[in-house]
Amino acid sequence: MATISTAQRQQSSGELHLGPDDAGRLLTRREFAEATYQEPFIYERVKGRLVVMSPAGPQHRGISRPFRRELGGYWHNHQQLVDEVDVEGWVATSDDDDRIPDICIYLAGPHSGQVVPHRVPGLVFEFVSSSRADQERDYIHKRGEYYSIGVKEYVIVDRFKKSVLVLTRGSTDFEERILKAGSSYSTALLPGLTVSIDDAFSAAEAAPPIERHPGENR
Repeated sequence: MATISTAQRQQSSGELHLGPDDAGRLLTRREFAEATYQEPFIYERVKGRLVVMSPAGPQHRGISRPFRRELGGYWHNHQQLVDEVDVEGWVATSDDDDRIPDICIYLAGPHSGQVVPHRVPGLVFEFVSSSRADQERDYIHKRGEYYSIGVKEYVIVDRFKKSVLVLTRGSTDFEERILKAGSSYSTALLPGLTVSIDDAFSAAEAAPPIERHPGENR
């Protein structure tokens, strides 16, 4: 898709068009929600400013595939427990922060009538990208944000470390559990669900690498 120029973004129609060149731009939540975006990039709003991320490449999608498949099947078979499995959902973690997690699980219960971005997912899954900034975002910044809004379990799948960090909500912070090769992911929040860690890492390794431009890390 062609790059959207500044002139195009300032058309008299007043419609806000955003792309990679707008990284760092100050936005209200309403502007963030109503803008149109240059594909295929992913956009978040952090401290009121637009953050632009590259789209998920084959390895990123490969490692998430077993989770997406098993979680989708679980939703289909347990609709009394799960309202929705949302890929690249929208979660407001503060007045100035809008996150787009890789996978959100919305549990059935007293909050079933709420809508995004203010509905809090019960579980969030993030699949780590290679850059230091991306890793700090998933391991540090989002950990604090997701705990602060009441996420019950935050799962960080890291194909570079070959590990899965399961963070389960405790009284003052998340409690940590690390899964390695040969194990499976399961959770008391979704009884009966299992996801093979080996399947996830194997899918990532089997995916073909793609050429990256500077700043693209997914």
